[in-house]
Amino acid sequence: MKPAWSLVKLRCLDAVVPDPGTTLYMPSGRRYQIIKVRGKTMHCLVLPAREVVDGPVLAWFWAPRARRGRRFHAA
Repeated sequence: MKPAWSLVKLRCLDAVVPDPGTTLYMPSGRRYQIIKVRGKTMHCLVLPAREVVDGPVLAWFWAPRARRGRRFHAA
């Protein structure tokens, strides 16, 4: 797992990709803020657990592992 403030790339399975500035909240408590979007790839910043978030927050979860790697589904 990446440390807080690291840049990561996440991929979305759904046709609707969230806008930049949106925060993704995982069931584990991990949070990612979307910096930019290119196609279905989201460039995100890993947020610390106690960081205050402005803007929309979406609950997301990991999709089952596939041959191409992990993907996301909207909750």
